[in-house]
Amino acid sequence: MNKWGKNIKLEIFGTSHGKEIGITIYNLPKNFALNMDAIRDDMNRRRPGYTIISTPRKEADEFEILSGVEKNILNGEPLKMVIQNTNIKSSDYNSILRPGHADWTAFLKYGEVLPGGGQFSGRLTAPIVFAGAIAKQILNKKFNIIITSKILSVGTQKNPTNEELEKIVLKTQEKSDSIGGVIQVRATNIPKALGSDFFGGIEALLSTLFFSIPAVKGVEFGDGFKLSESYGSMTNDAIYADENKNIFSKTNHMGGILGGISNGMDIVTNIAIKPTPSISIEQDSINYKTFQPVKTKVTGRHDPCIVPRALVVGEAMMAIGLLELTEEKNE
Repeated sequence: MNKWGKNIKLEIFGTSHGKEIGITIYNLPKNFALNMDAIRDDMNRRRPGYTIISTPRKEADEFEILSGVEKNILNGEPLKMVIQNTNIKSSDYNSILRPGHADWTAFLKYGEVLPGGGQFSGRLTAPIVFAGAIAKQILNKKFNIIITSKILSVGTQKNPTNEELEKIVLKTQEKSDSIGGVIQVRATNIPKALGSDFFGGIEALLSTLFFSIPAVKGVEFGDGFKLSESYGSMTNDAIYADENKNIFSKTNHMGGILGGISNGMDIVTNIAIKPTPSISIEQDSINYKTFQPVKTKVTGRHDPCIVPRALVVGEAMMAIGLLELTEEKNE
């Protein structure tokens, strides 16, 4: 299932250890001028080896646009982009199912396990970030929508400073382990009445995108699970109107969405990122060719914490979803 969208359509291709990965994007607005530096900035925020607390696997993530853009302007054709995989070590992998990875389910589904996780790898988020960077530019130009993100927690540390984050991740790395966390993605200046009821709701659409990120195991909007511990009198957002008959709420416990439709307040979502499954601690598994039990530890180059790199991926998915919704409203 590498295709997504009705109004803005995406098709990703490639595998972690294949020759290349990429994306084709359909139905982007014609004659829109792209800021290529902004796209490269987002790609750098995601790419491996960019900081001292990310995987030692270094990929430049230099993209090549094959169609859809002329002199940095969208020409109305499908936009096709490719990224060459240049730093591959398939020797890091063998016939053992890696605990915590999709190796097990890939074997059940397809009868084989591709090096580096194949199409299940977080490597495939690179073309998603590319598409999201474009979506952010279009949303900002057309609607003044701004999408931001921040780290809410790493492990049990809430709102870590950069120094605290580095200390936690390096300490985890020293133990040959990994650690997860929670990020928040926020969109401001949202047009009112985006989305629809039930299956067409904003939460339903955005959740499919956020859960498509390989490391994501939880998504909540507004106060999310905390709402289950509260009273309605504490969580209902009080409503008021200004002198121009514009409607607002005094708080935003619902994360800008009611009944699946935007109310104009910020759309706020918190996303749980699991610990990176590739760790150098010995674990129990099997050889999927012999089905014999083995003790294994994952070698190679892996992130002790994917949370910082997940920020821009979450932003990209938010932008892609909102672009889809705004195009739907403009039909």
